[in-house]
Formats: sequence, C-alpha cells, structure tokens
Amino acid sequence: MALPTPAPRFLPVGALTVAMSAALLAGASTPVAAQPSAPSHSTADNVEIIVEHAETLDLPRTLSTTSESAQTDLADAVIDDVLTERDTGLSTLAEQERDVRVDIREAIDGAAFGVAIVTAPMGAEEDPYAWLFAAELDGAAWTVGLEGTEEFSEILAESSLMDTDQRETVSASTDPDQLSPMAYTGVGLPFSVGTSMVMTSGPHGFSSGPPYSSVDFAGGNGQARAARGGYAYSLCEGWTRVIHDNGYSTDYYHLEDYQWLPGNDVGNGYYLGTQGNSLCAGGSTTGAHIHFALRGYTDPNAAGWYVALNGLTLGGWTFVEGAAYGGYAYRDGVGTIYPGGSMHNYGF
Repeated sequence: MALPTPAPRFLPVGALTVAMSAALLAGASTPVAAQPSAPSHSTADNVEIIVEHAETLDLPRTLSTTSESAQTDLADAVIDDVLTERDTGLSTLAEQERDVRVDIREAIDGAAFGVAIVTAPMGAEEDPYAWLFAAELDGAAWTVGLEGTEEFSEILAESSLMDTDQRETVSASTDPDQLSPMAYTGVGLPFSVGTSMVMTSGPHGFSSGPPYSSVDFAGGNGQARAARGGYAYSLCEGWTRVIHDNGYSTDYYHLEDYQWLPGNDVGNGYYLGTQGNSLCAGGSTTGAHIHFALRGYTDPNAAGWYVALNGLTLGGWTFVEGAAYGGYAYRDGVGTIYPGGSMHNYGF
C-alpha cells in the first residue's frame, strides 16, 4: 500500500508571501477594539457646568468638535483638580448630597478662568467650598490651577485673561511663592468703618471644624461692605470673595439685595449686599446675618484656604478663639466683646 505524501511543514516562499499579505489585509480591515475612554464627569447627576456668566467664551476645539463638548473637556479637568484637592470622588460627594459646579467666566487664547464650587447639603450645618480657577490648553489637555496654587498664579500671569491690572494683581496676590507671612493683617470688618454691628457668633470654621476663620455679624444697617479694597468676585448669587493686595482675601456669605461682581476693582467699604439667609451654595442659617471669613495665601501648604482668626486683628479688634462660635475679641483701652455684643469697626 502506497504511503500518503506528507503535507509540507513549511509553505513555499510565494505561498508565504500571499498568506502574509492576506493576514495583513485582514488585520487592516478588522480594527482592534479601542479602549473605552473614562466617562465624562459631566454625566454625573451632581455636576453642573455654567457658562451664562461668561463675557468671552472662546474655547479651542482641538479636543472637541462642538462648543458644548469643549466646555465639558475643560470642566472635566477642573473637576479632576477639585476632587484631588478635597481627596474625594463624585460618588462620595453625591452620597453627602454635595454638588460640583464649574462656572466658566472667561476663555480666550487657549486659557480659561472661572469658579469651582462644591456645595453643602441644603439645610445642614456644613459649609460649601469654592475656588477661582485658571486653566491653559497644553497640547491636547487642559492644565488647571486652583486659587492659591503656584499653577493658578502662573497660568493667570501668562495669559490674556482679564485686564492687565486685574491679572497682575490677582496672580501676584495669590501666589504663595511671592508672599511672606505678615503680622499685620490689614483687614477691617464687613461693614462700614465707624459703624457697629452685633457679633452674633465668635470664631468658627467655614467648614465643620478648624481653622476657626469666620465670624457672624448682624444688626446695624445690615449692609455688607468690603473689609479692604481688592478685586471682587461673585461666587454665586449671595456669596462674594474679595482678593486683596496683601496676601489675604475675605468671603461674605448669605447676602441678599445682592450686587453681582465679576471681578470689579472695589474700594474699602464697597457695598456688596445686605445680611440675609441666602444659601446659593447650600448650608443653613438660623437668621439673617453676614458670614465673614478670612483666607490667606502666604502658607504654601495651605495657600488659598481659610486662616484661623486666633490672635489676628481685624477692624481694630484682636480675636481669640474658644469653642466653635464662642471666643471673644478685645481692643486695648476699649474692652472685650463676646458673642451677642456690639462691635465697632475701627478700620485698619
């Protein structure tokens, strides 16, 4: 019986060439499945992107083909920085009933500026967080700096954002590398010099704990006024931040009869609104008042964050903290004021 001819173990050269060509063609016509991209933060139920406050909104579309997706690309980068700063995630914030807002105020020449807020649960004795942000398009991605970081100041200083004086002042006044701690605060109180209001609560935290950076005022004529001149930014409808030229900024929350300020150059005593119960970023109130807080930029480890009032002098009064909402303030030759007492603003 004849043995079958064994099949060759190797293809002839011509056949090999044909086989390889066929394989290459097959590979070219059958693409490898792309790795799925991370979902946009904007799809989360607790994220809001706001653009209606922008006067100039010229976002580059190198990443996207529509203006809405270009806004999403920027917002995603800002939210990444916010989540890193707070060491949290969107799902965790959602469980805490907190939202994240990205309010894009200006975009031009590959740079953008705006406000990022993490709201507080409505009605809870907790407080929101907010930052100004600056961003620049670096190749195919946004680089973001939150207020108080070196990145924020550098991006802002090198951009075409704002007018020249505003850009130079804000970038220098919030840069921890250019500032040194000062014993002299140079900040007054959130009402007119020469007038008085009741300190309804002594030093307490803007958030749920230390630093005790905040005091509450009510009464008098009820008007909230800038404690020092600077550039004023409405964070939301009832919350203003004034960036001063001395390494500090001041916050004014719960305001009503509110004046919207998108970066106005304001003087000491400039009208901001009136004492109120506004909860534009969440939280709670037990009565109309001004929640007044001090922020500082001189500590690179805590720049752009709230500063303990303990031992600092504002409006001519030196504050001493005790338990939250307690403590007192004193002025040599005048006396000591405890919560519930009337405090006169001597300026700075």
